[in-house]
Amino acid sequence: MYSNLSTLSKIFLSTSTATLLSFAFMPEIMLAQTINFKPPSGGAPKTTTGAATRDESCLIDSTIPSKPVKTLPILPQSNFGLTISSRPELPIFKAKTSAKQIFLSLESEDSQEVYQTFLPLPSEVGFVSINFPKDSPDLVANKKYRWTMAFICGKTLKPDSPIISGWIQHIPISQFLTTKLKSASPVDRVVIYGENGIWYDMIKELNRLHKQNPSNQTLSKAWDKLIKDHVVQSSESVTQTK
Repeated sequence: MYSNLSTLSKIFLSTSTATLLSFAFMPEIMLAQTINFKPPSGGAPKTTTGAATRDESCLIDSTIPSKPVKTLPILPQSNFGLTISSRPELPIFKAKTSAKQIFLSLESEDSQEVYQTFLPLPSEVGFVSINFPKDSPDLVANKKYRWTMAFICGKTLKPDSPIISGWIQHIPISQFLTTKLKSASPVDRVVIYGENGIWYDMIKELNRLHKQNPSNQTLSKAWDKLIKDHVVQSSESVTQTK
């Protein structure tokens, strides 16, 4: 079993000290309970394609044998999330790995190739956002896509290169929600995204808040709760350990 969730929480919420003024009058436990995620209806399409056998050893950091840490997508249990962005960021947890490059691909719901490219893999360990290049196509509203990252652990991409993947759907945003988001505080935006099942933007906003306020305990509680309640926890992904 992998210990990513506790490791993710620690790395996500560790560095220098700062204080977010907008939290000053809200008790920490209240905010942690306020930021919730309501999964949208529908979810990832059912697929029948069999998975090839892959060597995932280069995605696993076994520095501590009893608590191996694995690279994985930061997605809810359905492996599916919504976004209001036509070119969103893909959040992953990156363990220490020999891979320096990834092959990013995007497929439509009917398995048609939409986009493929090679990208450098960020060197940092922990929460990492993978951005689509400027020449990538915008996601079409209301269509579901499967994104896949193949990690190049040797010199070249191979058929058995280890992969992580997830599903994403770009949804049009209503005028009411647009107005609500524009007038909302950073924390309220996270809450609004969560209430409307908009996973990718919720994670992006929460990560941005962390970078501005890396040791804020309110964010720590909210992040821990979000990961514990919603991120998939299995032998193939992660299991939280304290």
